[in-house]
Amino acid sequence: MGTSFRQALGEEICAHKPQLVLGVAVTVVLLVLSFVSLLVVGPSSPTYVIVVLNIVTLSCVVGVFSAAIVLCSRRGH
Repeated sequence: MGTSFRQALGEEICAHKPQLVLGVAVTVVLLVLSFVSLLVVGPSSPTYVIVVLNIVTLSCVVGVFSAAIVLCSRRGH
């Protein structure tokens, strides 16, 4: 009971730092492919909305994973 939930959660997340780096790399590739498909899809089609939502979601994933990597680096992991 010496560690708080926040510290324990941080340790568990930082234990998976290599997987986070791989996750960022894969997500960036998917993000680039989504931007390419955005150029092909017409703006009035329903697929356009899906591609835009995909880009927004992948951008959020890159942001969260990158923030976790930076915080783990600051903690010395």
